[in-house]
Amino acid sequence: MKKKLNFFLILIVSFISLGAPVYAEVGYVDDQTKIWTRTGPSNDYKVRFKLSPGTKFEILERNEETGYVHIKDEEGRTSWLDSQYITETPTAGVLLAEARRNLSNIKQNHQDRIGALERQINELKPLEKTNRDLQGELAKLQTQFEKVSQEKQTYEGRFNREIFFAGAVVFFGGILFGFILTKLGGKSRHSGWS
Repeated sequence: MKKKLNFFLILIVSFISLGAPVYAEVGYVDDQTKIWTRTGPSNDYKVRFKLSPGTKFEILERNEETGYVHIKDEEGRTSWLDSQYITETPTAGVLLAEARRNLSNIKQNHQDRIGALERQINELKPLEKTNRDLQGELAKLQTQFEKVSQEKQTYEGRFNREIFFAGAVVFFGGILFGFILTKLGGKSRHSGWS
């Protein structure tokens, strides 16, 4: 059982190590000058092609005796280059070009956002006019409501006075009518009890 476990453990470690990506060493031509590459690892070999400052490449191998490195550029060409002209970090020219690209992207994003905001503003302009119109109508309706409320209070006051006056007239009319009836009725009847 222990042998099977060890076998599977070794198998898993092997798969992991085989599946791990291999990253190549990257270099750049320094910013000092254009440099010629060679067909072999020294100045004794033929010139192959010229690389501009900041050119990025992959380092395939190093020749410790001559100080040359075997490189592969971004176009897929291979050649040898003296390591004194190599830097491991992007050069100022590369960084400047990258900064310019980033600045251009930022400007484009800025322009896109400005355009989007302008479109939103243009979409809101009709709503702004509608809002002003509705606020004007609301002000008119509030004025009419206040006028109607005042008229209602006036009518309620007048109605209450008229009701009070009509009640007073009926009350005094009833008293007067009762008084007249008692005077016109003449003699009062005597009941059989008296």
